[in-house]
Amino acid sequence: MAVAKPKSFPLLPAALERSRLVQNLAVILAVNWLFQGVRGMQRKERTFRLLLEALLAFVLLWPLLRMDLRAETALGLALLAAHTLDFLVNGQFWVCMRYAAFWRREPAVLDAFLARTAARLVRYDWLEEAFCIGSQGAGRGTPHARSDIDLRLVFPPGIRNWLRTNLLMLALRGRAFLERVPLDLYAHDDLSPLIRVRPDEPVLLLRDRRGRLARALGQRKLVRW
Repeated sequence: MAVAKPKSFPLLPAALERSRLVQNLAVILAVNWLFQGVRGMQRKERTFRLLLEALLAFVLLWPLLRMDLRAETALGLALLAAHTLDFLVNGQFWVCMRYAAFWRREPAVLDAFLARTAARLVRYDWLEEAFCIGSQGAGRGTPHARSDIDLRLVFPPGIRNWLRTNLLMLALRGRAFLERVPLDLYAHDDLSPLIRVRPDEPVLLLRDRRGRLARALGQRKLVRW
């Protein structure tokens, strides 16, 4: 199926990246299912993601073994099912679907989702930093029906907060999947990724308790929720 806009595949040669062989919805979904955004994750989020998938596979393995399947077959099916479940509930399914020509999602739906999420984030005393980039960075609401929500959290120190942050992301992604909201959500180990934000790209600060985000962004345009 043809896509409404090109998808970037920076690891491919330019000619192949632009070809119809790659620029179709089936390939975009397949690539995202396979890698599930791991390339964009930092260490703490990636570690949780792999541990969660291993736990899911372990839980799914036992009923498969009771079906008298061969051990290697049961293990393969458990890994496949866990990977697919992680892709659907804890991934970027609707972010990928935005590339489909038929995709539309009312901007008001995304605005309401972001408002509820922002209100939820400020209730957590342990979470000190959260921000939006991309089309939401200007703080003017969702611009059009193909927009997504680029939300970023920052891991507070400590194992307990590592677990809290990842469980929070799991809950937000799960809700976004059920509500058909394209949520592009990651959590950073530190503030270093902010250096890669373009100087002319505004950043919407949802939570910045100690002012670290504002200091890290320097002269970039800041919008406060």
